[in-house]
Amino acid sequence: MKKILILSLFSIFSCKNEPICSVDENNAGKEIYDLGEATCFIALELNKKTSDLNLIHEALIAEENYMNTIGLISENPNSEGETVSEVEFDINQLVEYAMNKEKVELTKNDLLEIYDTEIEYLKFIGVVDQ
Repeated sequence: MKKILILSLFSIFSCKNEPICSVDENNAGKEIYDLGEATCFIALELNKKTSDLNLIHEALIAEENYMNTIGLISENPNSEGETVSEVEFDINQLVEYAMNKEKVELTKNDLLEIYDTEIEYLKFIGVVDQ
């Protein structure tokens, strides 16, 4: 009985319910995408653990690489006079790319959940309308 009481007290005092990371509320509406902040925002929204941060980060890097691959984003901005071609963004193709090309170790459902929650981050920073 004494052993159980000691273990219970230890677990109560070792869990401080501190967040795994924090998002700067001052960045709301600034239209600046920050990969670290996006990772944290998604983790907090999905009630993930510290150990999940790296996987979320990898999923977001895979998304960026996918968008580069399909020409949605580019390191070189278009020069004047060039038009942006019509590019279709398919979330299912993104998930397949992340799993098969980038080897992100998450399930399809986990990736979909991350990418869906990322939209909330985009709303937070003001890139996507509410």
